[in-house]
Amino acid sequence: MLEHNKSELFHFSRRKNDDNPPIDLGYAPYMGDSPLCPKTFWRYLGFYFDRQLTFREHVQYYSTKAISTVHTMGMLGNSLQGLIPKQKRLLYRSCVVPIATYGFCL
Repeated sequence: MLEHNKSELFHFSRRKNDDNPPIDLGYAPYMGDSPLCPKTFWRYLGFYFDRQLTFREHVQYYSTKAISTVHTMGMLGNSLQGLIPKQKRLLYRSCVVPIATYGFCL
């Protein structure tokens, strides 16, 4: 049995147009009023793929996540004094760099 909310359709294409119609598979739950509709991007193992493989979604997601991590680093430390530069560097290299460079080999 296939579950409608767990099934995904994705088609890679070199074309720029977004003509990607839904598919009627001919059996429930993918027929009639609820055909299988293609996604605009696909997440697989933490990577975001789009139709032209430009990785815009992937870069946008992980850059936003890295920037928010940098902003939350400002909350660390006590009320009188923040972190010393050595501690900030250690946090940046251990927390921000792995997030920002996730999937750069693609």
